[in-house]
Amino acid sequence: MGFETLWVSPFFSSPQADLGYDISNYTDISPEYGIMSDALKLIEQVHQRGMKIVFDMVMNHTSVEHEWFKESRTSRDNPKADWYLWRDKPNNWKSMTGGSGWHYAKERGQYYWSSFLPFQPDLNYRNPEVKKSMFDIVRFWLGKGVDGFRLDIFNVIYKDAAFRDNPFSPKLIPTEEDASGFFQEAEYTMNQPESFQFARELRSVCHEFGEKMLLGEVQGNTETIKNYLSENGLGLIFNFEMLNFKFTADYFHSLIEKIENDFPDPFMPVYVFSNHDRRRSIHRLGEDIRKAKLLHLLQLTVRGVPCMYYGEEIGMTDSKFPFGTALDPIPHKFKIVPRFLLDAIGLTINRDEVRTPMQWDTTKHAGFSSAQKTWLPVHENHKTINVETENKDKGSLLNMVR
Repeated sequence: MGFETLWVSPFFSSPQADLGYDISNYTDISPEYGIMSDALKLIEQVHQRGMKIVFDMVMNHTSVEHEWFKESRTSRDNPKADWYLWRDKPNNWKSMTGGSGWHYAKERGQYYWSSFLPFQPDLNYRNPEVKKSMFDIVRFWLGKGVDGFRLDIFNVIYKDAAFRDNPFSPKLIPTEEDASGFFQEAEYTMNQPESFQFARELRSVCHEFGEKMLLGEVQGNTETIKNYLSENGLGLIFNFEMLNFKFTADYFHSLIEKIENDFPDPFMPVYVFSNHDRRRSIHRLGEDIRKAKLLHLLQLTVRGVPCMYYGEEIGMTDSKFPFGTALDPIPHKFKIVPRFLLDAIGLTINRDEVRTPMQWDTTKHAGFSSAQKTWLPVHENHKTINVETENKDKGSLLNMVR
C-alpha cells in the first residue's frame, strides 16, 4: 500500500472486557493472539520491510484483573494500596461514558475511580512507584524494537490532587474540542498541568532508545493540544475535529486554513477521518466511492501525517448490530435509549459496528479466518467490497489510494 507505519491495537494479556483496552499484564501476550515470540516476529518482519510498528499503550488504567489492582483493593495498608485512586466518599466526577466514575470495593470499604468503564480503574501517577513501573513497561517494549506508541486517552492520566468537584456545564454531549459533557465541565478530571509535564517525561524515556514516535489521543482545544506537543513533549496528536467533517469545499478550505494557522511548522497535524471508535468515513459520504477518492486524495497529499483505519482503503462500511448482544460494553449502558435518538446526534455507541473483520476476498469470512465463527460477523457486502476484487479494477478506491 505504501504506508510506512503500522499502529496495532492492544494484544497484551486481558480479560477482553473492553476488547484489549483493559490490560491485566503489559508484558505478556493475550493467548488468543499468540505468544511473545509471535510479537517479536511481527516487529522483525515489519522492520525487514523497511517499515515501523507502533503499539497501543494504555497508561491511564489497568484491568480490575491486574495483579496491582487485586492487591490494591484487598486493604488500605497493602503495599499497593495507593497505586490507584481511592476515596471514602465519591465526589461528583462523571466518567467519560456517563454516570459516576466511582465504584465501591467492599474489600477495603472505599470507592475507586475509573475515567472510562467500571472494570478499568485509573492508576495513581502521583505515586512515584506507579510512574516508575509504567515507564519500565515502556522501556520493555522499546527494548524489543517497538518504534513508538499510540497513547490511549492520554489527557486523563492526572486528576486533581484535591479531588475538587467539577463545575456544572450545560453541555450533554462531549465534543473533540471540549471533552466536557453529561452536564459537567471536566475541569479537574482532564488536561491537568501535570499531564503536560508527563508528556515531556515520557519523551525523555523514549529518548533513551533514540528517535521514537509518540502519538497522543487527546481531547481539547488548540491551546491544550499545543501544551502536550510543546517543549519536547509528544510528537503528534490526532486532530479529531475532522472526524465530523462535512463534504464541502468551504469546509475543507476552512479546515486546512485553521490547521495551518494553529499548527505551523514545526508542529505537524494528523489528518484522520475515522477510527476504531467512530463511524467509518464513507458513512459520512453516503457510501459514495467518488467522494471517498477525493477525501483520501486530500488526506494523503495535504501537509500532515495521514492516519488511515483498516478497510478505509477499500471503502468498508459500517454494520448494524443490536445493543443487547454487543461485545462492546458501552452500548449496554445505553440500551434503554431509543437507537434513533443516538443515531440522530451522531454518536457511535456500539463500536462493534465499525470493527468487523477485514474483507480480503469473496470466500467465507472474507478470507479473514478459517474458523467456523469470527469474533464479529463479516459484513454481508464482502462479496463486492474486498481487496481481491478491487485489486483487479484499475479504477478502484484501493488502487487510487495505492
